[in-house]
Amino acid sequence: MPGKSGPTKWNERKMPMRREFLFAVEVKKDGNVPAGAQGAESIKENTVMENIFEQVEKNIDSLVENSVDWSACASKEQLQAARAGELKLPFFDREVPREWLKGIKGKKVLCLAGAGGLQAPLLACAGAEATVIDISNKMLEKDREIAGKENLQIEIVKGNICDLSMFGDGRFDFIINPPSLMYIPDLRVVFRECFRVLARGGAFIMMAPNPVNYLCDYIDDENGGYYKAVHRMPFCSRDYDASGWIEYGHTMEEYLGGLTDCGFCINGYMECQMDDITELHFMVRAIKNG
Repeated sequence: MPGKSGPTKWNERKMPMRREFLFAVEVKKDGNVPAGAQGAESIKENTVMENIFEQVEKNIDSLVENSVDWSACASKEQLQAARAGELKLPFFDREVPREWLKGIKGKKVLCLAGAGGLQAPLLACAGAEATVIDISNKMLEKDREIAGKENLQIEIVKGNICDLSMFGDGRFDFIINPPSLMYIPDLRVVFRECFRVLARGGAFIMMAPNPVNYLCDYIDDENGGYYKAVHRMPFCSRDYDASGWIEYGHTMEEYLGGLTDCGFCINGYMECQMDDITELHFMVRAIKNG
């Protein structure tokens, strides 16, 4: 989860950087892919998506190797505070509201694309039953390391956040998702899975970049430069960047409408404006009432 600052915006990157989606292949009851154009097209799309996520994993691993600030583990002071009942989960230069985390002790919590040695260790220290799933082994290694040092019980899973089939229906009381959905082409796939694995009354806390992050390009000139709105939403970095970086700019309709379409009831919202005027992030709390 990002602390003071998050992943660099796509058009400011100087090297490949930072998490996933799988098109479903129709399968018959006997396990065979159906013949015909539809089955062949599904296989083709699935292969493309798998290649995308292989690249995303490489990008994230590369950032971790270069010690970007948002990959820093929880400090001793943060862990001690969580053990003492003062759990604080950072949202850039703000925090997840305490009332959103009320009663989390003893609850089952899924850190969705939340590896890095921050969220899960803090939640475990606060008394939650923490599980973390992430596509990056480099990020998961941080959780393994801190769990060993601090003697914490954390379930660590390497996987695609669009496929939570390893978890049963209603498994979790909370799902906490730091900024990562910009690596997902179709948000509904993630939202449907989150709704399924949440218990009735469970909370999904999601952080994401506002669409304004993707609207503008920076134009450098003799007067110090300026931003110009040039991109339409939804956005895909691959249309403008051949570096191997993959990122998707989603609309607020895709985010908020996607949540409500999947059955969630939104009951919390906050934003964090960064120093860069085009870098705005938001956080939503959504409840499974159905």
